[in-house]
Amino acid sequence: MSTTEVSSRIFEEIAELFASCPSDEKILEFQPSAQTTRRISQLLEAGRLGQIDETQKHELDLYEQAELLMRLVKAQIRARLGQ
Repeated sequence: MSTTEVSSRIFEEIAELFASCPSDEKILEFQPSAQTTRRISQLLEAGRLGQIDETQKHELDLYEQAELLMRLVKAQIRARLGQ
């Protein structure tokens, strides 16, 4: 699987979530898959060790963008619900 395919997986997971017309609770409960979480951990560890290349940095940036998107969506829901 190419880096693009792997890094786009998180966006696929998010798209699948929203395509299912989820409740607010389902959105708030959303977590990336175990496979995605493992890959993010690998990239973060490579970065900590100074062993991350430009392609991997780009991949990690995409994960960070996806995480930011979900944090913003969840914050909007919590604000609307008064949480």
